Amino acid sequence: MPYPKIYIDAMLVNWGDRLFQEPLRHARAARLSHVDIRDEAARMRAKIARTLRRTPEVMVKITNKAASAQGMGAVRRHLRYISRNGQVELEDQNGDRIAGVEALRDLTRAWQLGGWGIPESSTRREVFNVLLSMPPGTDRRAVRDAARDFAAQEFGDGRAYAFAAHDDEAHPHVHLSVQVRGPDGRRLNPRRKDLQRWREHFAEQLREHGADANATPRRVRGVTQRYPKPAVVHMIARGETPGYWKPLPADTQRDAGWVAHGGVFAAWRELAYAMARSRAREDRSMAVEMAYFVGGMPVQRDRPVVERVQDARSERSDSQVPDARDWPDDVGPGVDR
Repeated sequence: MPYPKIYIDAMLVNWGDRLFQEPLRHARAARLSHVDIRDEAARMRAKIARTLRRTPEVMVKITNKAASAQGMGAVRRHLRYISRNGQVELEDQNGDRIAGVEALRDLTRAWQLGGWGIPESSTRREVFNVLLSMPPGTDRRAVRDAARDFAAQEFGDGRAYAFAAHDDEAHPHVHLSVQVRGPDGRRLNPRRKDLQRWREHFAEQLREHGADANATPRRVRGVTQRYPKPAVVHMIARGETPGYWKPLPADTQRDAGWVAHGGVFAAWRELAYAMARSRAREDRSMAVEMAYFVGGMPVQRDRPVVERVQDARSERSDSQVPDARDWPDDVGPGVDR
């Protein structure tokens, strides 16, 4: 029996929040009006649809570590790097273009002496170096324009910044340098949730400029691939073998990764269960896509052997496609992290 649309929308907002937010938080549906639930559910359907069709994911990363060299000396070196010593054009918060060695020197002098100033050496970060990147094949102009609008949206409070778009690699990317101190003297202090917000806002700007982009946490997609740090990449390029990094996880790490996705499986299961009871054919089709999407997650390779044997026996006894309610529920929804 189909459920009312308002119930389907409320469940969509409820479990969609639990799935996409990190950490998992309680549903907002009970605090929203019917109109708000309808609008939030429409946005959630669009987000789920992008995830199911595996829309390219944006990458937003702070590249300078807090423990590394800071101060104007480090800032000057980084601006030289991203501008290729003046050969690649920079653009600042006012939309002014900086090209050439002399213009680059003027920019660094203005950053060092203007506003709150930047000391030549410092024990803490004076500039955040942010990398905005998309997979190969993404329109490069859209990435540059989206980065410009993203910077204005997040740091357009009078804070000084400059960015450069690089076209010398397969994946289009933008290097953005943002001063830590704003015009009021407050310092940026981005946390994990801020980085996720930056990803979402950058993806929104990319979609505004015609590039399909998504910004979901890795756990939502069941991604477990371990990426080496830049230092490890450089060691491997030199032919050296890192002693502290292993390309493949140990059995205990795989088991822990499987357990950690318990909340993700629960959220996807409840979403599919609700959508399967909708009157709309599109919702019911999306429920089937969710089942196939979860079944094809990379984390499924890490499923314990005992559970694989049990699933194989159940498949032999029932050749039909399993209902969303029959997905594995060996872990409660509060375990995800």
